[in-house]
Amino acid sequence: MNARIEENGAPTALGRRRHWPWLIGIPVAIACVVGLVVSRGRTEAAAPAPSEVPVVDGRAVLVPRAFKERMGLAVRPVVEVALSPLVKVSGTVDFDPRHDAAVGTRLKGLVRSIARFEGDEVKKGELLAEIDSPELGGAEASLVMYAAQKKAAEQNYDREKDLAERGLTTTREVEAALATLEEFRSKLIAAQHQVSALAGTAPESQPGPIGIHELRAPLAGTVVERHLSAGQSVEAELTAFRVADLDHLWVELAVFERALDRIALGDAVELASLGGSTETLYGQVSHVGEQIDPATRTGEVRIEVDNRARRLRPGQAVTAKIHVSEKGPAKALVVPGSAITFVDGKSTVFVAESENRLVATAVELGESDEQNTQVVSGLSPGQSVVTEGVFALKSELYR
Repeated sequence: MNARIEENGAPTALGRRRHWPWLIGIPVAIACVVGLVVSRGRTEAAAPAPSEVPVVDGRAVLVPRAFKERMGLAVRPVVEVALSPLVKVSGTVDFDPRHDAAVGTRLKGLVRSIARFEGDEVKKGELLAEIDSPELGGAEASLVMYAAQKKAAEQNYDREKDLAERGLTTTREVEAALATLEEFRSKLIAAQHQVSALAGTAPESQPGPIGIHELRAPLAGTVVERHLSAGQSVEAELTAFRVADLDHLWVELAVFERALDRIALGDAVELASLGGSTETLYGQVSHVGEQIDPATRTGEVRIEVDNRARRLRPGQAVTAKIHVSEKGPAKALVVPGSAITFVDGKSTVFVAESENRLVATAVELGESDEQNTQVVSGLSPGQSVVTEGVFALKSELYR
């Protein structure tokens, strides 16, 4: 054999050198593999990851798909539809003055008694309170006195006339008796008018208590105000009670002048309380003001309401939706109310120029109804706007 073998069977140095080449190749292969893996990792790390947040480019917002899904962005085409204008405004419930009356004391005096209080239902002519009035007492006393004097004068005249017919008195005596009768008759009429002017009710005969001024309900309704107490001293100009028929109320609205010309008598109105009630009430326009307030640029619009169900109270705040009878545009370019926001104080919508590019676009708005608002300028048919997620897009513009 060419190889030399030691006595213990181990290869000689010459034999070992002949096996080295294949051992040296193993580390080289391993190094190549490791280098390839490291190189590939560096290449993958260098590739940029796709953006998951919006990017603002001027007035445009570049929106990745993940953001759209997360924010629930929805896009809808701009369309032309027939629009029925709706005027929305706030107002206040008030008494209908045709069914509302104040009851004044009319006389100076002392409150004798009170018969009705706030919340009481009353009939027309029903007693509300009594006031002891020296002024009325004097007028009623004069009335009783003149009534008695007139009666005596009538008896004297009849007697003188009978005597004259029998030739037992002169014509002059008859004429004097007639003159006296006419004098007391005139005084009695004057006293009756004075008592009537003071709202007195004492009869001419058997008057009973005099000087008692009775306050009575001028109409059927509810006592809504009382400004008297028993034993109170009152003046003639005091408003003692207020009686109102709450079946009939008004709602007073202040409508901006740009919408005032579109409202007409008889237009239907939906009313809702600001107190949280979801119940809708209905009325109609009964008056459109002829004057514009120069400070607020509004005109008065009055709504008549049937309140027999007692769902409204005077002084209550309400919102009103007036369905104007005048027809709006035959065709109007509209967007949903949810698509509209305000950027730099201007009405703005986000127009979808592509799937991911949404541009803030200023628009001029016109009439609106319950769901849609007319776009006068700024959009064209066929464009699409964002209808859901508008606030999230607006927030990106201000980052």
